[in-house]
Amino acid sequence: MESTSIYLIQAAITALIELFPEKQIAPSDRDEFNRLIDLEYDRIRDFLILHYHATERSDTPFWDYVRTMPIPDSLAEKLDLFRRRGRVVKYREGVFLEASWIAVYLGQRVIPQGHDMRVNGPDPESLAAGMEKLRAEVLHAAQTMPNHIDMIGRYCPMAA
Repeated sequence: MESTSIYLIQAAITALIELFPEKQIAPSDRDEFNRLIDLEYDRIRDFLILHYHATERSDTPFWDYVRTMPIPDSLAEKLDLFRRRGRVVKYREGVFLEASWIAVYLGQRVIPQGHDMRVNGPDPESLAAGMEKLRAEVLHAAQTMPNHIDMIGRYCPMAA
């Protein structure tokens, strides 16, 4: 958890540098700084609570409490998405990205009940056949087009 604190300090410093390069601080810059830092804290809070909430330990009152305690709505939504179809909320930035969430979910035996229906798409053979058909169509179109010099001569004739 110490590295998380270091990350949050560094994220705040970076946001300060990016948003407050001048002596004058606009309210919109201040609000954006607060929004970004609040978002980071909330994401990290959810990630840390997940470790405790998803535990199977029940050997002490502490573990019973953290396993059954109320959790933030944002974490409940993330858990529901993963349990239903294995979906992970994705972030472009932050300290805990998709692989970290999957490691904790699966490590704590939070197993999806279903999967993304796109996996049930066409079989590989029909995809390969469709791609081969498309390749042939593109090749035919390219072979029947006029070459570059002829196109320029037709549409951009040089003045004599």
